[in-house]
Amino acid sequence: MATAGASRLAEAAKVIEALTGVPPSIPASDATGEEKRAEAARVRRFLALPVRLQEGILRYGEHIQAAYKS
Repeated sequence: MATAGASRLAEAAKVIEALTGVPPSIPASDATGEEKRAEAARVRRFLALPVRLQEGILRYGEHIQAAYKS
């Protein structure tokens, strides 16, 4: 079961990165256990938000990314 949860977190992190263009803050290979737990906690908090709010956050990130690229 822990593997399934980790898989969901990794998948969510990839989706967030793809939509916002922001890479994970800590490369998985260089992260300590505490840093990995903190990253997982941030992803869990994001996933706990209502879907419409998640979508709004991701759209906001896309707008900011586009503004920095222009």
